[in-house]
Amino acid sequence: MNRYLTTTLLLFSVMSAYTQDLPFEVKGAYARSVRAEKLEKAVTMSDLINGYPVSWIDEYVSTSIAVVSGDHVEKAESIDDNLTPEQVSLLQSVDLGDDVVIDIAYKSKNFITKELDVRYMHYAATVIPEHEAEYPGGVESMRAYLKENAIINIPNESFKELQQVIIRFTVDEQGQVTNPRFTSTTGDSRTDNLLLKALKNMPGWKPAVDGTGKKVAQDFEFIIGNTGC
Repeated sequence: MNRYLTTTLLLFSVMSAYTQDLPFEVKGAYARSVRAEKLEKAVTMSDLINGYPVSWIDEYVSTSIAVVSGDHVEKAESIDDNLTPEQVSLLQSVDLGDDVVIDIAYKSKNFITKELDVRYMHYAATVIPEHEAEYPGGVESMRAYLKENAIINIPNESFKELQQVIIRFTVDEQGQVTNPRFTSTTGDSRTDNLLLKALKNMPGWKPAVDGTGKKVAQDFEFIIGNTGC
């Protein structure tokens, strides 16, 4: 075997191994989630935040709940951990995909000075369906599909600096993948089109269902490269 052919085969082997090992995941398009049914029943901050640190708080300064829907923000405030009628009403008005943002200012004893210091707590979560959308056959089947139809076909140069690529897409009420769009791209149009095609040609999902049994749309993210795991 001549030197050129040996080098070419070695390069191909390295590239194939690279794409085979390229990390990727599909997850809901949120960092932290909360279900609408939980929001509807909440009457205190402890009902909203798991592990709410009641023991840390000696005195409240203010509590604020905001619901962010697209560019629209609506806010309601109170003076302690008991939700006001306005806050309860606001939480009961949320739609799927809205963000709930809670900011709390409180006083806690400083163990050195023995004085009460003002501290702050920030919590944010995205409202998700009672039952999230599911790929047919489960997570492993989805990973196998994406690896075969996308990951192993990505040219090595598209990820030469191990950048992260994120494609957001929607699973609609019929379980079809719709509106795939890049949050960050590979920088290579051919590779971008390859990834979009793989998502568009996905088998139908089992759609998400809300607390009333109604089928609803849900957003997901296809993350390739540094997935944070």
